[in-house]
Amino acid sequence: MGYLIHYSFHNVRIPASQVTAALAAIHHLYQLEIVERMGTAMSYDHTTKTMRKCYRGGHLPSTGSFATLMDALQAWSLGSVQQADGSIEIVEYRCDKAGDESVLFDAIAPFLDYSCNPRIDAFQDNNEHWRHVFIDGQHRQVLGKVIFADQHPELFDSLEN
Repeated sequence: MGYLIHYSFHNVRIPASQVTAALAAIHHLYQLEIVERMGTAMSYDHTTKTMRKCYRGGHLPSTGSFATLMDALQAWSLGSVQQADGSIEIVEYRCDKAGDESVLFDAIAPFLDYSCNPRIDAFQDNNEHWRHVFIDGQHRQVLGKVIFADQHPELFDSLEN
């Protein structure tokens, strides 16, 4: 059993001009060699009667493709909102356990609006903290640590709220 996870999304936005390219990048993740290399789960293939790699989350629909970027994000348990300008902003994670969403974040990183300083803060109930950062078309995970003002007052302007 895994740990519960919480993501907090900050300005993770794909401009309208990049929506089609981001969707194509997500579809690219489903090429067999990519799934074999990046997937961390296994599923039973009834056709070949064998186990094959798959993603934890992000299952491709039976039609073989996603109709929209929002559909693709939803398959990865990511809630998104289409803005008035046509951009898509990822606003929530609709699952309680971590999956292979880092694979998805790698795929969409080149298409994000970097003027917004996109990032995703992550926290697991085992007290692990990290941040997904996006810089120059790349996605990285940065480990974090919570520091409380009463334990390290020198790091804070004031101990008051």
